[in-house]
Amino acid sequence: MEFPSGLRVLFDPVFEARCGPCCGPYQLGPKRYTEPACQVKDIPVIDAVIISHNHYDHLSYPTVSEIAKRHPNCHFFAPLGNKSWFHSSGILNVTELDWWDERDIEMSPKEGKAPQIEKVGEASPAAEIKATISCLPCQHVTARSPFDKYKTLWASWAIESSGSKVYFAGYDMIRFPTLP
Repeated sequence: MEFPSGLRVLFDPVFEARCGPCCGPYQLGPKRYTEPACQVKDIPVIDAVIISHNHYDHLSYPTVSEIAKRHPNCHFFAPLGNKSWFHSSGILNVTELDWWDERDIEMSPKEGKAPQIEKVGEASPAAEIKATISCLPCQHVTARSPFDKYKTLWASWAIESSGSKVYFAGYDMIRFPTLP
């Protein structure tokens, strides 16, 4: 999503053929129905990544690792309980929010600095790109294994930048086979 302000955000990005706990040729999990529209390497700028929950088909280790490597100034936003997963994955540019929490993000792309994350109302008026990221309620099961059910939060998100607003529900899309 590219906002008129210039802010570029990805929501629950997954670029792999399969979503699951194993990587490489032994990857488990459901296979994609369609190829991704592009690859991470094809995206010139990613300012922020929004994660709704920790299922493999929404929080992909290979994808977020590649984004962090190719876009070191990218900032990740995740619901409560997910920050430690990012840190253990070597990604430190993460803000963890509870429902109804929000943060201002500000950037000056010409300076090439990492985005600054501030409590709402504390952003600098001189920033060229500003947005407010809001974590909102959304309920469903969270888990990455049989042993961590309900240990993290599931969230929907709202982003406002330069008068444009986007709501991301953060839901699972299940495709059922066509019946005869």
